[in-house]
Amino acid sequence: MSDSLKGAVRAAVLRLLEPLMKLLLDAGLGVGDFIGLAKVAYVRAASRRGQVGGKEIQRPTVSQIAVVTGMTRVEVAAILATGEAISRTTEHNRQRAERVLSGWWTDPAFLTPQGEPAILRLRGPRRSFEALCRRYSGEQRVAPILDELARVRAVRRTPDGRVQALSRTYATVRWDPEGIAAVGEQLAEHCATLVANLEQPIRPRLARQVVNARLNPRYAPVLIRDIESSLQVQADALHDNLNDPIHTAEGGAPAMRLGIGIYVFEGPAEDSAEPDTVAPPAEPPAKPPGKRRG
Repeated sequence: MSDSLKGAVRAAVLRLLEPLMKLLLDAGLGVGDFIGLAKVAYVRAASRRGQVGGKEIQRPTVSQIAVVTGMTRVEVAAILATGEAISRTTEHNRQRAERVLSGWWTDPAFLTPQGEPAILRLRGPRRSFEALCRRYSGEQRVAPILDELARVRAVRRTPDGRVQALSRTYATVRWDPEGIAAVGEQLAEHCATLVANLEQPIRPRLARQVVNARLNPRYAPVLIRDIESSLQVQADALHDNLNDPIHTAEGGAPAMRLGIGIYVFEGPAEDSAEPDTVAPPAEPPAKPPGKRRG
C-alpha cells in the first residue's frame, strides 16, 4: 500500500475514533484501556486473516500474528489464551481521576473503620485529598482532579471545606449495558460493510448516504420528523419480509446473518466557523487614486 493510501487510512481511522474516544472518556476509560483493547482487536483481526467466507482455511501462527501486528509473541500468546491484553489491568495511563476514586474506595489509609471512604480535608501531607491524589495520580495539582470528579458528581465539597466521595465509579454515562452493546454491534456491522466494499469493489454491498451539507437549520426539525416517520414504515416492512418464517432456517440447518442498518445523523457544516471564532473584519476597499490637478 502506498504512503498516500496509508495516510488516507490513518485519517479515516482518526475520524472514526473521535466519537469512540468520547464514549471511552464518558465511561472513565483512559488511553491505557484503549491500548489494551486495540491489541486484542489487532490479534483477533490477524487471527481471522486465514478465514474465507467465515471458514478457517489456515490458522496463522503466534509468530505470524506478531509479525503483522508489531506485537511480541508473548503478548499475542496471552491474548489468544485469555482474550485480554497483558497491559489491560496496568495502572499506567488509566484515567487519573478514576485512579484517585478507586484508591479512595480501597486503600485502608483513606477509609473509615467501617470500610467507607473517609471524608477528607483538602490539603495536608496525610489522609487528605491532596495526599490521595499524590499517591494515585502522581499529580501535584489537586484542583483539576477535584473539578473533574465534582463535574461527574462522584465527589462533593462539604460546608466545612472537606471532600466527600459519593460514587464508586467515575463513569459519566448512565446507559444500560444492553444499549452500550448495541452501539458496538451496530458500529461493527457498518464498518464491516464499508471495509468489505473496499476489498470487493466488483460486488459491493449496498451502502448509501444521502446528505445536505448546507442545510438551513430552521428546516431541520420538520425534515427529521418526516425522514424518521418514512424510515420507520420502511423498516417495519423490511423486518416483516426479512423475518418471514419462509425465509428462516430451521434449527440445525445452515444459516447466515443478513440485516439492514438505518440511522439519521446531524451536526454542524464542516466549513462552519467554531462558535467562539470571530472572523476578522474585512479590509475596506482601497479608494482609487484621485486625479491630480495641474
